[in-house]
Amino acid sequence: MQKIAEKGLYFNGLDGLRLIASVNIVLFHFQGSGAFYDMGGSPGWFFRLIKGPAFHASLFFILGGFIFAAKFAPKISTFKSWPFLKKRFSELYPLHLITTLIMASLFVIRRWGAESIDWSKLGGSIFMHLSFLWSLWPFGTHALNRPSWALSAMFFCYLLFGPMLKWAFSIKTKRMTMMYMVLFFAPIAVWGYIYSAIGTPSEYYHFFHTFAPIRLFEFGIGMLLARFLILQKETKKSAAGLSAINNKIYCLKALCCDLTIALCVYLVFSNLSLQYKGDPTLRFFSYHLFMVPLYIIILYAVAIEKGIIARILSFPALRKIGRTSFYPYLIHIPLMSIVTLYCERVLGYRKFLHSPLNILIFMLILYGCSYLYVYALRNKLRQRKMEAEAIRTVSVFPQKS
Repeated sequence: MQKIAEKGLYFNGLDGLRLIASVNIVLFHFQGSGAFYDMGGSPGWFFRLIKGPAFHASLFFILGGFIFAAKFAPKISTFKSWPFLKKRFSELYPLHLITTLIMASLFVIRRWGAESIDWSKLGGSIFMHLSFLWSLWPFGTHALNRPSWALSAMFFCYLLFGPMLKWAFSIKTKRMTMMYMVLFFAPIAVWGYIYSAIGTPSEYYHFFHTFAPIRLFEFGIGMLLARFLILQKETKKSAAGLSAINNKIYCLKALCCDLTIALCVYLVFSNLSLQYKGDPTLRFFSYHLFMVPLYIIILYAVAIEKGIIARILSFPALRKIGRTSFYPYLIHIPLMSIVTLYCERVLGYRKFLHSPLNILIFMLILYGCSYLYVYALRNKLRQRKMEAEAIRTVSVFPQKS
């Protein structure tokens, strides 16, 4: 963990963790669309991981709260919500707009001439997606780009991030921080109980799965975890040097971190077996409730950056690709839909998703293009904009000789 005065705390291994979650969700959506048919369901552990999925949206929301809280912790007194929202909007909304319109167009193309199209429902669906209201009220709409619900819920979290940041960092003790984390976990459990109490109807699943105010508590748990780690860092006395005893203690802590992460991953994998049980309530709780404490522990163990696993997740290549992981998440279904439609209707090839090799090539292109967009285009454009603003500032307020 390294401290940067202006940029706040940054935890290198979390980018690698983001990449794992992103890849898992993308493969989950591919498998749900008929991918990997040629593998015949083998090996079983692989399909168990991707069909779960083992790492899903809850981890993204916890990570989001954690990363942004740690980043803006030193800037609480000067933090303003509008510039933060404006920046996130400019980074994510253009792609959200494009992917939504692509999926709406593909929806029309696939049904043109074969069945009637409810244009009012389609228009309403586009509006609900583009207005970020879909995660609040998904009823009576087409899914279009299904992953965009997370962007809708995430922007709900962004709207409240400013006041939540000031509140979270007003907490002065680790004990109080832990208490609030438990309290934030309670609404998630109650929400699942409500779904169970009404009989877990399938037509309401998406509403209970995406509802932004509940996802806000996952985001808040991530923020509180960041506060806990910062308080923990502040209470430790810095040692003048590493003695032999301190070195042994460090190695022991590193081993404990690796064992903790391995155990939690094993428990995540074991919990996936509940997805195959007949009880829908148990399936809902195993997905939305039981995973959350395990994700918190994994995130904590990775964030303190001790052990082999944290080092692997901190490899520069994994970190860079992990920072771009939200773009593949948003675009993978539209891109997959375009490719499969072209293969089926132009090339007459109906097994694009069936081949693992096709999926591997597709994934490399998907994440490679996202990487190039961020580092070869977006960041350079941002740097040029900052330089232009600096030049304008100097021209308006010239330095006195």
